[in-house]
Amino acid sequence: MYDIRIKWLTIACFEMQFGGTTVVSDPCIGASPNNDLTWENIEHCDLITLSHCHWDHITDIPALMGRFPAPLLTGTLTAMPMLRWLNCYPGRIYPMDAGLELDFGEVKVKSLFGRHCTLAFSSVTEMEEHFKKNPICTSSQAMFDMQVPGTLEYRNYLFTDQKGTKLLMWGNDVTTEQINMLKALQPDICILQLSKQDPVEIASMAAEVGAKVLIPHHMDLKKSRTEYLPSVERCRDEFLKRVPDGRFIEPINGLWIEL
Repeated sequence: MYDIRIKWLTIACFEMQFGGTTVVSDPCIGASPNNDLTWENIEHCDLITLSHCHWDHITDIPALMGRFPAPLLTGTLTAMPMLRWLNCYPGRIYPMDAGLELDFGEVKVKSLFGRHCTLAFSSVTEMEEHFKKNPICTSSQAMFDMQVPGTLEYRNYLFTDQKGTKLLMWGNDVTTEQINMLKALQPDICILQLSKQDPVEIASMAAEVGAKVLIPHHMDLKKSRTEYLPSVERCRDEFLKRVPDGRFIEPINGLWIEL
């Protein structure tokens, strides 16, 4: 229907094909605890989009940028600590202000303001102590230095192909300002985070912003697939109740979805 193909790797990492252009989002694959995929399961990459710089969204960026000459699109505040961690040529990093849209030919990429899902910390100090317990976060000072900014700055993305089809990649709490912003964009396809969020709120938001296709993600970081199933099923039922002619797709790690 839309001539877009997507493949969920794990957490928030998708490989998305818009014509001949392939976008990879939030590359953390090998460090995910609930599947056996690696970054080598990514078949191609022309662009990398990064929502935020927490460890579970970035660990495979060095390998991916080493294999493909892809630029990395990320938040403005995140750009410098990311550049220091990667130690790459600065021209490969695209700092994305909220609202900036770049046209790459077969796909336009618009950066949207977001806020990380609320975490149970009362202070930056408490948050830093939490990250110090994670060996991935303490693997280098540069990696550790990105964890607090990862909570501060978040970018969602709207992808528009040459036919005008809009795909939203999103991962925040459902809030009034988010819904009002997304209503104006009217995405056809929503890939929305379903981890801490209320599945009814996610389904309702997708319907309210005009989506005809809803795909959940981030359902495999701390729990097994089966533990997430009740939330996935509730989200599906609530979305199809609101959008009877819509399509709800539960992605399977490593399998292509034809849209």
